[in-house]
Amino acid sequence: MKNRLRDYGNQVCEEYIKYKPTSSSVKPVHIANGLFRLISGESYTVEALNDWIIRWKQGEEICSASQIREKYSTAFDANSFDDDEINKLRHYMNIIFNADGAAYPSASNTVLTISSKTQVRSSVPGEASINNFLYNVLLSDVNGKASPCIQLIKEALNDEKDDLSRIASPLTNFSIKKSVESHKKLSNYTLSGVEGRIRDSFDRLAENSKSYNKLLTLERIILLGCFAIISHLSSRVLDISPNYTQYDRVPMLFDADGSLPAIKFASEETLQVAKLMVEEFFEKGLEDILQREGYDKYSHEKMLSRIEDLPMEDSSKKTTSKQTEDVKRKSYKALYLGYYEQYRDPFQAFVKATRFKLFADEFSTDPSAFIASLGGKIALLTPRAQTSGRKRYSPDPLMLEIILHSILDANKKFTLGDFGHELWNSYGIIIGANPETDLEHLKKWRVSQIVPGDLAGELAKNAEKIADILISMGYGKKYADGVTVISL
Repeated sequence: MKNRLRDYGNQVCEEYIKYKPTSSSVKPVHIANGLFRLISGESYTVEALNDWIIRWKQGEEICSASQIREKYSTAFDANSFDDDEINKLRHYMNIIFNADGAAYPSASNTVLTISSKTQVRSSVPGEASINNFLYNVLLSDVNGKASPCIQLIKEALNDEKDDLSRIASPLTNFSIKKSVESHKKLSNYTLSGVEGRIRDSFDRLAENSKSYNKLLTLERIILLGCFAIISHLSSRVLDISPNYTQYDRVPMLFDADGSLPAIKFASEETLQVAKLMVEEFFEKGLEDILQREGYDKYSHEKMLSRIEDLPMEDSSKKTTSKQTEDVKRKSYKALYLGYYEQYRDPFQAFVKATRFKLFADEFSTDPSAFIASLGGKIALLTPRAQTSGRKRYSPDPLMLEIILHSILDANKKFTLGDFGHELWNSYGIIIGANPETDLEHLKKWRVSQIVPGDLAGELAKNAEKIADILISMGYGKKYADGVTVISL
């Protein structure tokens, strides 16, 4: 029998969330590979590039310079390079094409830094269907049109004149083109709420990126896509729960540099709020799926009986153990009873116990931890590394620039206060540009109540620090009267 508990979790991901945010192994390059494959309609083998990039496996050389010389003699003038020069070239190619660390000794799951379509490969698990979700957002009709991002990506992938594509060209000539199954567009899929705002952001980024070089454009689109997933996971419940309005946003307090203790603490707390909203989103999906099976009609006694009968291990697995299943069932039952004691509602208690059990036992990474993992990889959160410490929102200049290009029009100028309003309306981002309003937003989410120090005073200081960063990047100007203007 199948593990029914895990099945429920997979159903929520596939039918409700539309992707699977359950692995910390997902990297921006995986999302890029999947999205670019859907848009280009092409994929290629990557063994040749992988041979050059990956030289070692567990300290042992698996592909020597002499093997490279023999196997790829037509790719370069082998007589012009000695072994040391070949290996030095391989080292630099690894830095370029394995920037995300997603290349492995076996090319079966290798994903490369992508500069053109010939570096796009077939599907890998790390894509987690995120590419399908983003493609549907871009493909959906808005004013009768798909997103201009699609055409922008197509043109960039077809252009192989950039430096990276030219470096890779002698090896991509060894690639074999593979057929790509056409993507089925979701019928009658209407964007609303956070999904509509995500689409607006992609469209604006596309308009603001037409004059930039293709490599920067592709990087911006993918990093925005990763940020969009974090925003979607934490904010989608606002659109589907009656407890919220269309004006509500989940706050993200951007900490300029970590020098303001109240801001630092409050930013950490807003990330905790986001994680709780991910849990609430997942529970809404569970409610919908479990209602189809009549769980909402179960009495307390019947719910306990169902927990006793629910398969919690795959019986086809050689490692299946009745003892293991009994231990899982015992803790599941204890969780249910604890929640039932708190809520006195069998269905609500079962939903919460099921969500907790899935996050703790069935997923390698739970969706609330997923946003912290991906956020670190795109330099949205700090500390960047996979650590157990508390993270906070503190984007690096590139991430800040991408967000700027996704919300502002090229021909408009904004005061710092107006810029703050745009950030809030688009993403729920707070920088402190409107201290009184921002403090009210944080109060609503019960963040300001637990922050030590002078949060109100530090909000304005934080906004000035972020303004200084934008000014140093060429996106702002401070006038003699003290007014700061932000523009592209």
